[in-house]
Amino acid sequence: MLRQRLLTAILGIPIGLLLIYLGSWYLAGAVALLAIGGLREFYRLMAARDRRAYPWLGYPLAILLVAVTSASSSQSLGPVSLKLEPILLAAAMAIGGAWVLSSSRAGAASILFTTLVGHMYVPQLLSYVLRLRGLSAPPIEFGSSGVALPAGLCCVFVLVLAVWGMDTAAYAFGKVVGRRKLCPAISPGKTVEGAIAGLLAAVVLTAGPGRWLGLPLAQGLALGAGIGVLGQLGDLFESLLKRRAGVKDSGSLLPGHGGILDRFDSLLFAAPPAYFYLSFALKV
Repeated sequence: MLRQRLLTAILGIPIGLLLIYLGSWYLAGAVALLAIGGLREFYRLMAARDRRAYPWLGYPLAILLVAVTSASSSQSLGPVSLKLEPILLAAAMAIGGAWVLSSSRAGAASILFTTLVGHMYVPQLLSYVLRLRGLSAPPIEFGSSGVALPAGLCCVFVLVLAVWGMDTAAYAFGKVVGRRKLCPAISPGKTVEGAIAGLLAAVVLTAGPGRWLGLPLAQGLALGAGIGVLGQLGDLFESLLKRRAGVKDSGSLLPGHGGILDRFDSLLFAAPPAYFYLSFALKV
């Protein structure tokens, strides 16, 4: 298992970083594939509880959302949108989460709503990676080296670094020194020690690189704490979906990691707040 996990990471991380660097339709194509694959896994988890969806509607909507987001991601949010959108998104997530975790219901309305909740959970949250990549803030200069990179590129690198570091630290410390169970009813393998290690990793890996983005130390620490907490909540939410469906992994596409949702569950919950926070902090 560990060997497969490491091999998948060795092959996948460079490809992922390259796609983030290239941006544009290269990254959009990758996000679209992840959205379709993640939706397929979500539909299977729901079907295990007799909660059907309309894939013929969900998949085209995902592709359309990614295409529209990629085409317009460089446009800045107005101050009103920057305040209202995260509130509306949080409310929609709360309603959708309560729906998918509730008891089964039959009927076309239930199928349609499950389809829309899946759209919001996977493609909608993933789209914030594209929006973050397209931030129109001034380029980030690295000292006197003369090297300058797009601000959105640096923001996505910081986000991905924090999420990957958090997941790795939580997994490693949980395996080695974990003693107290975090949420045994949801995910028996997660420990309090692992969760603390993941949170600290996210804070450290955001605060340092955050200085490159021009963030004061306090803002970098706050961003890292938000990623560390919400990213692990995303992990727990996906674990709860699997527990309700009676499966260990959401899929088997990524050897050693499971499915797309298993690998990107933390990123789904961490990307939107990172986008809103950095949009405000960088005064986009």
